Amino acid sequence: MTFNQFFSGAAVATLLGLATLGTTSCSKDFIDLNDPTRLPTTLGYTDSLSIVTGVTAAYASLQDIYGSAPGNNRGMFVFTEIPSDNSFALTSGELLNEFNDFSISTINPRLQSQWQVTYRAIARCNIILSRAGGVKLTDATRNRFFGEVRFIRALAYFNAVQIWGDIPLVKDEIASIADAYKFGREKKENVYALIEEDLTFAENNLPTAQAGANLGRATKGAAQGLLGKVLLTEKKYAAAALELKKVIDANNYALQATYANIFLTSNEMNTEILAAARYTKGGLGIGSAFNTWFMPVLPAAVATTINGNIGTGQQFNSVDPDLVAAFTASGATDVRAAASFGTYVSGTTTLYYTKKYIDLPTSSTDAENDWIILRYADVLLMYAEAVNETGGTITSAALDAVNRVIRRSRNLPVATPNATVDLPATISQADLRARLALERRLELNFEGHRWFDLVRTDQAIPVMNAFFTRTGSVSRIDSHNLVWPIPQQERQTNPVLTQNDGYPSAL
Repeated sequence: MTFNQFFSGAAVATLLGLATLGTTSCSKDFIDLNDPTRLPTTLGYTDSLSIVTGVTAAYASLQDIYGSAPGNNRGMFVFTEIPSDNSFALTSGELLNEFNDFSISTINPRLQSQWQVTYRAIARCNIILSRAGGVKLTDATRNRFFGEVRFIRALAYFNAVQIWGDIPLVKDEIASIADAYKFGREKKENVYALIEEDLTFAENNLPTAQAGANLGRATKGAAQGLLGKVLLTEKKYAAAALELKKVIDANNYALQATYANIFLTSNEMNTEILAAARYTKGGLGIGSAFNTWFMPVLPAAVATTINGNIGTGQQFNSVDPDLVAAFTASGATDVRAAASFGTYVSGTTTLYYTKKYIDLPTSSTDAENDWIILRYADVLLMYAEAVNETGGTITSAALDAVNRVIRRSRNLPVATPNATVDLPATISQADLRARLALERRLELNFEGHRWFDLVRTDQAIPVMNAFFTRTGSVSRIDSHNLVWPIPQQERQTNPVLTQNDGYPSAL
């Protein structure tokens, strides 16, 4: 499916993947996709139930964006972890190695599939925004639905603008294939403007909390936290600090006392999670594949001792020894190391694998693990970064935010000052900047932040080139590598799409 097909209306049926609320048990009912239905958009979205199912379809898009084996898209880790110093690709069949060594081809299928699922998500959101205004709903209900899909649309665009830079900006439902061809690439500043507008609306119209069957739907705190990250990425530091402080001051989220507990499938959507792409195992077609994708190919006896897996690991990518070395330098008291990666020795080769997505799957690609999009530790570290980058003296509140994360990493009470591990009030801006970069790398490893963090802080080129030198790689990057190429197939389908500098422009 190419660009124009995502947005066609009456002429092309839209794959919605619809289900009503409560079709199966557990707390993920709102994403259940039993009996996916292909509906022409001219026939759907005429009453309140169809709007509910449409919003459900928009949420389902997050599974595709963050990784779905049935959907054949590997997800955001391809763009956020593999290009970084956190991991390296172990398989060439998936062409993940092209992201690993920055030898990316414009026909790479991972580029194409990510583009597809991104604009499919945006199309689903735009249809709801276009149609729900004419459906009989209370203003509060309509605005809550609008807030949810505008959060999803903002998230999709935020990922896309960080991957590709200037991209097509589609704000409304597209009714014909001919109309789709009119969309060229929009300046990223205009894309960010829509993202900010969407998240501001979501912040003002979403509930403070979701519970029961709605657990995992977007909330006010999720919108505020994501908006803070967007503003930080735009280097609007003062505005970012204000938005992130709202999350902290609301006191609706808290660090888990034990770092490892964040990632337990028995503890999903815990007090630390603001937003996640949700998955449910059990043969429903909506389980996650991360357990298999990240686990080594192990003998059955060894696999069973790790996670009950019967040798089904594919290990698309491995934890890089450079990340292991960073944990070693952090000290034996840093409990995040034991919770973040494991070791398996095969002959003379030592393999490392992430432990954040371990689960006993129903089948090889049917596990329970959610993909955490935003959590409270991220908010605390971003808040400290935003305050530090304003150029003034670091505030006690911002310093306490990062110190809470550091204390938890040492298994200490997060709210109790500790002179042994706390950063001093006299720390310089440069030293705090460096420490925040390290803490983000260790705290958020393999959660889809590292590459975007390096680009946001203007450290991607020096950090990665130093990494390549240190590891003996011949790879080097420059400014053109800070975004990825526009997929060739999309440019052939829609000739008005231009290519990013430094990549082949010929069709």
